[in-house]
Amino acid sequence: MITPTGARATAAARRQCAGPLPWRPVRAPRFVLAALFAAPAACVIDELDDYDVGDAPLCEAASPWPSEYGDLEDDLLARIQTVRRQGRTCGDVRLNPAAAPTVAPELRCAARVHATFIAENGGVGHDGYDDTTPLSRAALAGYRGSLRYELVARDFVGPGATLGAWLEDEGHCSALLSRAVVDIGIGHSRTGEGDATGWVVLLGEPRDD
Repeated sequence: MITPTGARATAAARRQCAGPLPWRPVRAPRFVLAALFAAPAACVIDELDDYDVGDAPLCEAASPWPSEYGDLEDDLLARIQTVRRQGRTCGDVRLNPAAAPTVAPELRCAARVHATFIAENGGVGHDGYDDTTPLSRAALAGYRGSLRYELVARDFVGPGATLGAWLEDEGHCSALLSRAVVDIGIGHSRTGEGDATGWVVLLGEPRDD
């Protein structure tokens, strides 16, 4: 079973309240793209918010979620929407502005599950708990659209640094600017010690059923 993933993230967040939140990464930040075609002394990390993550069993542990994590996810979403509104040159190709994607609760769930796995397991990639893949996690979360991309990163300081690294890479940049993308889900998690972070963005499009 992979449902306890989010529960571990929530428990880790609570443990982290024993001291300040260490935002400095302890290892070189890393990021990967999969293209799929088919703190201050005052501890606020204990605050949990309810989020719409769909109704699948996998997602029971993805909400409630630490409010600080949710705020960071929202920050990254706003930055991505700004980039899409403006358009950008990715590599040698100028990409036109694209519509802002809509948060899909099921993709948010799948992103949070994998962000927790990345933070806890010392690597960055697309294989997750119980050998799940981006497609299988999205399906387990109940997403009925077509998943196009999964972007993952580990140990970046915050949303700005994470997005900046993705935009410097032509493949990640093109994925974020893809006009085919309509749906988005973002997940952020940290270890209980705060010494590793996980970031995941899932990008998809509805199916014409």
